Amino acid sequence: MAPPTYKKLSKKQLEILRFVLKVRMAKIHQILGYLRPELRGKSRQDKDFESGRKVLSKTLKLLQDTGYIKQHRVSDSTEVYYYLTQNGQNEIYSFMGITELDRNKRSGFDFDLGFFPWRVPPLENAHSRFQTEIQCKILSLNRKIEEDAKDVENEQWSFGGVKLTNVCSLRDNLHASPRNSKIKDIMQYKPDGEICLNLSRYDDQGKLIDTQGELAYYFMEYDRKTEYGERLLAKFKRLNVRLKELRNNDELRYYKGIIVVLEDPRYDNNQKTNDLQVNLRYLNFLKAFKTMCGEFTNEFNIIATTVSNLENTILSLRSEYNKDLKYPLIDSFHFKELHNTFHYSDPYNDGLLFDYFKSKGDVLGRFTSDRKYYCVFFNIEGLNTLKWERCIEIFNNLHKVALDKNETYIVIPIVVFRKLFPYPSGLIDPSLKIREENLFYERLFMMDLRIGRPVLYKDLEPIDFKDSLFIVK
Repeated sequence: MAPPTYKKLSKKQLEILRFVLKVRMAKIHQILGYLRPELRGKSRQDKDFESGRKVLSKTLKLLQDTGYIKQHRVSDSTEVYYYLTQNGQNEIYSFMGITELDRNKRSGFDFDLGFFPWRVPPLENAHSRFQTEIQCKILSLNRKIEEDAKDVENEQWSFGGVKLTNVCSLRDNLHASPRNSKIKDIMQYKPDGEICLNLSRYDDQGKLIDTQGELAYYFMEYDRKTEYGERLLAKFKRLNVRLKELRNNDELRYYKGIIVVLEDPRYDNNQKTNDLQVNLRYLNFLKAFKTMCGEFTNEFNIIATTVSNLENTILSLRSEYNKDLKYPLIDSFHFKELHNTFHYSDPYNDGLLFDYFKSKGDVLGRFTSDRKYYCVFFNIEGLNTLKWERCIEIFNNLHKVALDKNETYIVIPIVVFRKLFPYPSGLIDPSLKIREENLFYERLFMMDLRIGRPVLYKDLEPIDFKDSLFIVK
């Protein structure tokens, strides 16, 4: 008996097939997290999650019975993955209008999927399962934002005067492989995935110009600590060839960097140990990149994050998120530790409050009330190479201007973060500092706004505000 055509499938069944086609294989909670993003992160102890899981389980059983989906239990594991059969792939290809003519035509971003011959996915491959986990996480977040955007009262995803409808578009390693390239296959850099952000643009005064149009692409690498030494250098040697090709094709301006996604550390009860693991791995990537792609270090970003921090890392790359910095920063001035230092009148008129880089919004300058210090607030989230290099460059330029003009004020860099603790490479490994960075690190403070109330750091340790030199007593 032939399987039924897609017209006999329900909307929910088609959505499941489409999602599994996109990620190639998925566990039941990953499918549920996409279909019902409000249940993301919940477990079977949650009544709504368990109810949704039971309903989805019945639907998956129907799709199995009709021959569209199979399940596979991973060896030596309790993990069960669902994947499409050849009939299932043919069915959803027909529904989505995908034919063999689309083999190299569609982008792969979102659900603009190209044609690939059916094959059983690499279910026993740990790296592939890691890729699935990351893809499901991003797609579920986008679905959550999409659902929230339908509620006009919901401002959860409003940043920089824009209400987001997605965070990024995602494509997998098959679609991200270079097309129409003249590079020999052995030297092709093939990322694990790729994301594209469609960013809002602002004028020099920080006014919103357009909510669409500035594209930013990032390669994605899903790292399980299997590549070290020569293998890592070989990867970046291929990346160097790829970046040169992009530059020759005038496409490098769109490619902003690479995001390395690491597994969450195992020592959950020791945050310092967790951070150390991640930071050292980040330095391995950073050093390998500088060795093999040195000519691109000033224009291509190396970002590292973990699975649990991935969503906030991607969110921090949105221009709208950067542009929103002034509001939590102004709110922090309410607290008594900062109130005498940074007086303000109208908290929404940042023209009276800040100067410097209003178009970007992530660098804001303000004199202290006694005008002894010029504080430059930088927004940096997590492990982000170019953000720190830009921060140091701006500080050095402002310090030089003050010296050249015989100004008496002292420039103080203050890195502000709202989501993820930012670690500068020069503090992770002091041997990486160069002479031009010494004064920056000597004066550097960091301010944590994750809990609303500001917390000040010096040399990665929390300090009392009264112990910092720029606070007006």
